[in-house]
Amino acid sequence: MNTESENQWVLGLDLRADADGAITFAKWLRDHLEPQIQLTGLHVIEEDVHGILTQIDPHAEVLTLAESAVATALARAGAEQTLDSLRLVESEPPEEALAQAAADAEGLIIGRLAPRGKVRLVRLGRVARRLLRQLPAPTIVVPPDLQPTDVGAGPIIVATNAHDDALEAIHFAARMAARLERELVLALVVSTPHGWPDTYLPRAAIEQIHSGILAGGERKLAHWAQTHDLTQHRQVVRAGAVAHQLLDLAEHEDALMLVTGSRQLGALGRVFSTSVGTLLCGSARCPVAVVAGP
Repeated sequence: MNTESENQWVLGLDLRADADGAITFAKWLRDHLEPQIQLTGLHVIEEDVHGILTQIDPHAEVLTLAESAVATALARAGAEQTLDSLRLVESEPPEEALAQAAADAEGLIIGRLAPRGKVRLVRLGRVARRLLRQLPAPTIVVPPDLQPTDVGAGPIIVATNAHDDALEAIHFAARMAARLERELVLALVVSTPHGWPDTYLPRAAIEQIHSGILAGGERKLAHWAQTHDLTQHRQVVRAGAVAHQLLDLAEHEDALMLVTGSRQLGALGRVFSTSVGTLLCGSARCPVAVVAGP
């Protein structure tokens, strides 16, 4: 990371009354990170909204109305003094404006659509989904209804596949854990055979197979952690569906944050493979950071 981007963060401002979670978490990070981050808030006045407003008020008053709406959102979240600067962008797609603003930043904080613990057909929303494809910077996706009391008291959990393409995510998670004085947990989820015949295998045989899978995962993670000088961090191995196990672990540990890497699949790749990061971002009760791989 270059010195220009260190401690510079961007917050995507969603001004809806039920979407203060990203502002809440950005304030928490700014209050707790050492050294403290410099936070730029960015709100995009989209073309259709801008067109409606300009029919009613002169152009200068459009920006005044937008600034007033930002101030209301910040006050609602108790974050009046959180932003170091504010940018209002007119008529650009929000994901493009945010990606450009975050290109030289240490991190980007955005919200999602689905509240914590609620089943929704659309979980992320267009802007979050498109930003996760680009990943201009490590991107933290926050539930819209996150309150200060919901910020986890536990560790930062970073998912790893015990391959080197996870190292960027682990380095980001380690920096954040050190600056926030939180424990860092390396989590590996090993898959179990799909459709294995647990309906007619004896219980003892199932437990033996499961124990063997876990033991193999523990050896793999321990060897990989030793290779990369990561043995100072707690290691957790689980077996099963990756996203489900990570979500359960985060809730069990009262995690501050989940961190995962991304292969940044192209359009064709996404047809055949669902990103674990996207699933986590849309469902986790805690914020989820997605970090581009090498």
